Amino acid sequence: MRAVAILRLLALLPLLAATAAAHVGSPTVFFEGMAGPHQLRVVVRPPGVVPGLAEISVRVLNGTPTRVTALPVRWDVGTKGAPSPDVLQPVRGDTNHFSGELWLMTLGSYSLFVEVEGANGQGTTVVPLNSIATGTATMPRAFGGGLLAFAAFLLLALVTLVGAAVRESTLLPGVAPDGRRRIGGAIAVVVAFLVSTTLLWGGHKWWGAVDSEYRNNKLYKSDPMETEIRVDGDRRMLRLERSEGRWGKRPLIPEHGKLMHAFLIRSNDMNGFAHIHPAPNARNVFESILPPLPEGDYHLYADVTHESGFTQTLVSRVHLAPTGAKLHAVPLNDADDSWHVGGPAPDGLPLPLPFKAVSAVLENAHMVWRLPETLTADTEVTLKFQVLGTNNTPVALEPYMGMQAHAVIQRDDGSVFTHLHPFGTVSMAAQQRFVKREREVAPNRRTLDIVCGLPSEDQSITFPYAFPKPGRYRIWVQVKIDGAIQTGVFDANVGAKS
Repeated sequence: MRAVAILRLLALLPLLAATAAAHVGSPTVFFEGMAGPHQLRVVVRPPGVVPGLAEISVRVLNGTPTRVTALPVRWDVGTKGAPSPDVLQPVRGDTNHFSGELWLMTLGSYSLFVEVEGANGQGTTVVPLNSIATGTATMPRAFGGGLLAFAAFLLLALVTLVGAAVRESTLLPGVAPDGRRRIGGAIAVVVAFLVSTTLLWGGHKWWGAVDSEYRNNKLYKSDPMETEIRVDGDRRMLRLERSEGRWGKRPLIPEHGKLMHAFLIRSNDMNGFAHIHPAPNARNVFESILPPLPEGDYHLYADVTHESGFTQTLVSRVHLAPTGAKLHAVPLNDADDSWHVGGPAPDGLPLPLPFKAVSAVLENAHMVWRLPETLTADTEVTLKFQVLGTNNTPVALEPYMGMQAHAVIQRDDGSVFTHLHPFGTVSMAAQQRFVKREREVAPNRRTLDIVCGLPSEDQSITFPYAFPKPGRYRIWVQVKIDGAIQTGVFDANVGAKS
């Protein structure tokens, strides 16, 4: 049993190494919404080390802004304890686009206050942000070698100077040192060398201790999660137990009415997908009835939000074995649970619109993706979809857990996982919590907005995103039509950035 556990842990290591953000392998934060009368797209690229500089880009999509500022605020401090906001600079040649860099000084949850002023008025919105260390800064070998050579030169110069000072500093000009002074100089060189190397060794040990403490206690690792699958008659049951590590000690708050959003994606072909909401039945223990997914190995991702506004995606793997009995066709524990078996629609499906697109078959409808000419890694893109009926007119969508739609993106090897909404990757629960706190301490701040998502004239569904690295991805887009949750499935091949 211990050997099996070790093998399972080793199999998980590549995936656990990718859990460096709330969305696995995709740390960039996207937000689309309103700041007063201004429509915004905010993109934040957090630093890999803390303290570090986060890159922020704000694109104002309407009007003529005159000033854009950004202020990172720790969740437990508020704007009253924060420094003055940074003024973002216009991007040359790109109208209404502003950028800048912001210092994130400590680990934890931040709210980014973005304020826009213009002819239409002033407004402020809040963008939740995790400040986490996902790596260590490395030094190029050539530069490190050069520094080492320079340090050796300085050490040699130091001991030489000490020896010369002891041997000759008190002699009159032109007088040669005698044997006693030469011996004293030699002893001084040895002592200086021993003292210097001891100090260097102590500094090396101190730096090693700091580095070890950083790697063990500062470097982000998502909290562990144990999983168990059991068969109860004709149902599969999933049990999840999360550990209260460094990041998970604070209680959870509901996101879209659920304490946990869990996703299962079949590992070998991605042709099994489920979006479920395990319910808590004890402290840190969640259970759910699984939908009738095909057997196989599955990636398991569980999104949670803490009351501090910190978000995590907990990661594990599970194996669904044959049950020997016919499974229930409908999950019994949550009406918002959904699943899909199979891949994208076959190539050659007739497209109803004259632009380049791919289509997925839904019940009495189909979903069209306005596929861009190219998809390139680390490049901002708007993923735009439409649901069309049999007469090729847009279908009216009902809110699905308060959203126009939900999307899930996974790279075929599981190293990238993202749960998207039309307003981006941020947590709405965290945003609402930050806004509530700010209004409690600054009740006169009337221009603070929490409007998520931008209006759509053609009833299209848009998701802001940037694929973090090249490869093959699958996208599941979930909508609600006539009370039924339906899922469109698409594949995407993302090229490397030139």
